[in-house]
This record gives sequence, C-alpha cells and structure tokens, in this order.
Amino acid sequence: MFLASCGTNIPGGKAGDGTAAPDNTGGKSTAGGEKTEKVVMAFITFNKVPDSMDRINAAVSKLTKEKANVEVELKPYGPVDYSQRVNLALTSGEHMDLFLPTLGEFPSYVSRNQAYPLEDLIEQYGKEMTAILEKDFGADIYKSTTMGGHIYAVPVNKGMAIPPQFVYDENMLKETGFTADDVKSIEDLPKIYEAVKKLHPDVIPFVPINVSPTETNLVLYLRCAYEIDQLTDPSGVGVVIGNSGKVVNLYETEIFKNGVKMMREWYESGYLQKDVATTTSNFMEMIQSGRGFSTIGGYSGLEAGKQLSAMANKAIEMKRLVPYYFDTSAVNSVVWMISSTTKVPEAAMKFLNLVYSDADVLNTILWGVEGEDYVKVDEHHVRYPDGKTADTVGYTAALCSGLMGSESLQYQAEGLDWADIEFKLRENKETKRSPYFGFIFDPQNVKTELSTINNVKNQYLPGLISGALDPDETLPLFIKDLNAAGAQTVIEEKQKQLDKWLSEQ
Repeated sequence: MFLASCGTNIPGGKAGDGTAAPDNTGGKSTAGGEKTEKVVMAFITFNKVPDSMDRINAAVSKLTKEKANVEVELKPYGPVDYSQRVNLALTSGEHMDLFLPTLGEFPSYVSRNQAYPLEDLIEQYGKEMTAILEKDFGADIYKSTTMGGHIYAVPVNKGMAIPPQFVYDENMLKETGFTADDVKSIEDLPKIYEAVKKLHPDVIPFVPINVSPTETNLVLYLRCAYEIDQLTDPSGVGVVIGNSGKVVNLYETEIFKNGVKMMREWYESGYLQKDVATTTSNFMEMIQSGRGFSTIGGYSGLEAGKQLSAMANKAIEMKRLVPYYFDTSAVNSVVWMISSTTKVPEAAMKFLNLVYSDADVLNTILWGVEGEDYVKVDEHHVRYPDGKTADTVGYTAALCSGLMGSESLQYQAEGLDWADIEFKLRENKETKRSPYFGFIFDPQNVKTELSTINNVKNQYLPGLISGALDPDETLPLFIKDLNAAGAQTVIEEKQKQLDKWLSEQ
C-alpha cells in the first residue's frame, strides 16, 4: 500500500553539540580539521532497488555534512533479502551502523547483544528527535523500547493506531440498501453478507486480508475489542486481558472460543470460500476481480480507503469496528537500532536525529532529488516528474515512508490529504494504552517451547480463524497440542517477568 505522507516542512535543527566521537573509520577531515564520520544505514525498500546509490548518497551526505558533519551511505535491500543481509552484517562485522530489526523481533536483538544502548546518545545528540516523538506520540514513547533500564531502539514516528476496519466494495454495499451507518459492530456484518449473497451468488462476502497463511484479522479484532495485551509475543500463549495482571492462554479463553465460533457460522453460511484456509487469493486480488466484497483490515488514518481504491481501481471504503488498543508491540514493532558493533555511535545518533527531525534529509531519503526524482506540487505534496512513475523514476523509496523517520515531516503524494496525518497523530495520543505498556518479554528462556508452539499454531490457527475447522472438534486438540508444546512453561515465564516489571514501576 502506498504509505507516503507529507510533513509541515519544519526546518530541522542541528544535532547535539557534544564532543565529536573519535575517528575509528578513517573519516575525512573538514577544512576546520574536524573529522567527518561515515555512517552506514541499511533499510528495507518496497520500491525498485537502484543499480547505484551514489547520486542519492551524495545528496543526503551534502545535507548531513552541513548539519552534523556526518557522511552517509544508504544501503537499500528488497524485502526478500533484507533480514538475511542485516543479520549477516551483524555477525560478520561488516560496516553497518543503523538498521531496522526484523518486524516484531526487537527484543531478540537485545538478547543477542546486537543493539547499542541509546539513552546517553539520545540525551546528547537526539534532543530534536525526542522532541518530535513526544509531540507526535507522547512522553512515554521510549518505554516501548527500554529493556533492563536501557533504551535500545527508536520507534518510527508515524500513525501507530491501526484499528480493525470493515473494508468493503462501496458500490456493492449500496446495491444491498445498507450503508456504513448500519454497521455498529461486527455482529451487524452477517445481515449485509446475506444481502450480498442474494444479489451476487458468485461473490464471496468475506475474504482473508492475506494468505499463506490465511489471515482474517480475527485476533486483531479480539485484541482491540477486549483490551488484550499480547506482552510483545504474537504467539497468543500468554496474554493479559484488561487490567487483571494474570497471564493466560488466549486460545483457552471464552473470548477466543466465541470468536472462532462466529467465524465458523460465517463459513457455514457461505460468507467465506470453502478453500479459505488454503487459498492463494488475498483480498485485493478478490476485490479487483469482482469476486470478493469485504475483509477486516488494520488501517490507520482516513486515507487508506482512497489508497486501496487506487490499487483496486474501484471505490473501496471502510468503517471502524472498535477502537485500537496500544500494547508495547504496537509501538516497538518497527524501530531503528544502532548496531552493537558500530565504531561511530555518536555519528550514527546524529544522523538518526536528522532522519526524525529534518524534513530535507528525510525526504531526500524517501523521494530523492527534487527536479530529478520528484516535483513539488505545493508545500506538502509531491509527484513524480512528467512521464515518470515509481517504476521508471531514477530513485524513490516512497513506499518506505512507514519505516522511516517522522511521518509529520514527510512529503505527501499528490492527492492525499494532510488532515489524515493530523488525524493519525491525534489518535496516537488519544488511543488507550494497556496498563502493561512498556513491558517487553524476553523469550530467551523459552525459545524452544515458542518454536514448537509456533509450529502448532501454523497447523491449527488458519483453519480456526477462517471458520474452515469446526472449533467444537478442533479447539480442544489445538489446546492439547499447545500444552504438550510447553504453553504452561511460557505462561509461567511471562508471569514471572511481568510481576517483576510491575514491582519496578
């Protein structure tokens, strides 16, 4: 999905004025005799990886040398290669100072001693970064990346509330005579699905948002509707509901049981395709072809419907089912870390500070060079040069906007509404936090159990959350196999760590 958004073009200030780090990398001397440190940043791109980054590195470095006396080498990798290349650099000693850890696995990098502690660097060189993070999210932003008393990562500054939304074909909904106002809760969807079935017998009323494995976002819905904290572990084995403080197995709760029973009812009513647990056709493919009507998706802001409409080439709208619920994972899933092997931690933080607080630096990384790679439409909006697209322009990393810096400083693609950014940032501050926001589970003591549990999950969960498996028959088997895999051991370890964390607050 196209995620680029614009910023207010606030000029970025210089990074902190602390003493320059010693030169361990053969940095270049400036006219004043100071060394220019080189920082290497690896990032994932969903756009085309250019044959050469020399032109963009030169453009970014021109800015960063002036503002922080730092030279930059950007290393973009495609989604297939990124994790492997980063992990290889971390273990081989290859020069890499800044990186995005694998989605949701931030604690594992800390446990493997691959992350540099940041609190002193942030205090000295990251003041502007912290100021904008606190303005756009809140003063509790670093709680989500603090382990053992140290800050190990900086969350990407974007709209982080992604509530479950009923996403649907607008024209089909109009044909039924219903409107979005008729959807007050998830319980209102079956009557709409029944109407769609009668009008279009060949259309699947509800299709999975993703496949391989099948994802219906039932767990996202339950997590938000019932205020469930996953305690930074997506396995579901060991969650806390509300403010109970008690760690339980999500799959043994009445909440989950009722949820999968609902999906089974939908499945038996013909609202999902019969091969839903194994299908290779996701929501976008189904809706583009006219074979699907709706899904449940987690989306932030107000503009996602427009972006999906552009992708599907038809009118797509959405209606929020329940508000989002912030647990720690919602904030620390996408973060920037400084490698523990870096020889230039101060320079790395100076550069990171600019990525978050300087619109010129950030937008050069995302959009390239003005006039060559993009054209400004107005203060906040840009487009590709005439005759160019994201595939043919010399450089763009616009699809990486959700992984880079501050969304409030990013240029927005022409046609998108700046009010959407303001809405997202307002939601960051207003969305309810879990009482355990800031707790980070260290999985090292139960790695073997979690690995086995994930294998069990992969066997049962896609069929249960899509209704393809009968929960009366399958759920007891799922729970039995989870317990055999060590679910209780994981729950006890989480409870021990949570109790310790609570005692320290």
